[in-house]
Amino acid sequence: MYLLFALNEALVLRSTGDLKVWKTVLFVLLVADFGHLYSVSGLGPNVYWNISQWNPIDWGNLAFVYLGASMRIAFLTGPHTNSRDMAQDKFQGFQVDGPETWTQFHLREFVTKPFGDYDVDIKIECCGVCSSDVHTINGGWGPQHFPLTVGHEIVGRALRVGPKVTLVKEGQRVGVGAQSYSCLECRQCKNNNETYCKEQLDTFGAVWPDTGIVTQGGYSSHVRTHEHWVFPIPDSVPSHIAAPMLCAGITSYSPLVRNGVGPGKKVAIVGLGGLGHFGVMFAKALGAETWVISRTHSKEEDAKKMGADGFLATSDKDWNVPHHMTFDLIVSTANSFGDGFNLNSYLSLLDVHGKWISVGFPEEAELKIRPQDLNPNGCLIGASHLGSRKEMLEMFKLVDEKGISSWVETVPLSAENLSKTVQRLHKNDVRYRFAMVDYDKVFGA
Repeated sequence: MYLLFALNEALVLRSTGDLKVWKTVLFVLLVADFGHLYSVSGLGPNVYWNISQWNPIDWGNLAFVYLGASMRIAFLTGPHTNSRDMAQDKFQGFQVDGPETWTQFHLREFVTKPFGDYDVDIKIECCGVCSSDVHTINGGWGPQHFPLTVGHEIVGRALRVGPKVTLVKEGQRVGVGAQSYSCLECRQCKNNNETYCKEQLDTFGAVWPDTGIVTQGGYSSHVRTHEHWVFPIPDSVPSHIAAPMLCAGITSYSPLVRNGVGPGKKVAIVGLGGLGHFGVMFAKALGAETWVISRTHSKEEDAKKMGADGFLATSDKDWNVPHHMTFDLIVSTANSFGDGFNLNSYLSLLDVHGKWISVGFPEEAELKIRPQDLNPNGCLIGASHLGSRKEMLEMFKLVDEKGISSWVETVPLSAENLSKTVQRLHKNDVRYRFAMVDYDKVFGA
């Protein structure tokens, strides 16, 4: 029985979060062990040192006391494990159960991956609402891992950093975008192409290979992310302004800088929505002649306020003819193409070897392309996926220097408001981005 008590005491104390308290109390108990050894079976000072007078019970007590003391010594000198590391960490978030109920959000606890040496825990204060969230939860992009918390335009404070973290400090205001992991060892990762790493994991809906735990997004209390995918936010940029830039912003910025946009270049942005409005502002800030292509003229005034030099409405007759072969780059941010979409009309705008780059991914889109369609100007067609850490830092530097601001509507976080917001976004009822705020009212300060 004594041995069981000793084992229990050691295990309980070893699990304490305070290492100093654990060692101090265990040392006191160790001293008590030897005091108990002196007093067992009524052994007095005259008998204690004369083992010839000991009976079998005395020897048994001696053995158990020494075993208990040895056990305490082993636990005292062995590696200490904090109870926070021994147990599975759980955060809270608003989850959707599947496409059939994609507008219904439920506040629940979920398990996150074990904390690693390079990980950062972030207490979230704001998260942008992206069309990717809607495409994911309504089934538009195929099967997903449910229940799921979406949201990948996250801003908050670094609450905890791993022992090998060098890029983030505790208390720092930081952001996380749509990607939370890459191997950092492959050719792509070492060439600032981390978003094309074959081992890359999305911030929500991906499965950690070692644990099977599904990543959960930013409509939650916290997020745990590798430091490489945690980005400092400039002091001059408010959280609700920065949040949409962590996906929509970088998605529009990356293809611009990768294709040499700057003074002397003429760029067209297709679609003036969440992605497109960043495309316009960034292209202009980089010094390019910037045009917007939209279905109607309804957003022309907004485009001009964002800095657009020109505007084309595809509903106008022969809208493209006066501009044949005059653009160096077209970035398509369109979330849907609609009936009667004619890719050739857009490609005709490109100069020789000009590029069409898609960053918007409509659910229903199937583009039919023939080699003959590319022949008149030798144009190139491609796509772009998010942006590297290097580009993210450069983007926020440009935002800071040029005073670029998201056009964003803030919404207090709640299950009801999330439902309304994703439905409005699905109907394109926003100009031009949503951000969920007031997290402390749900999860506490």
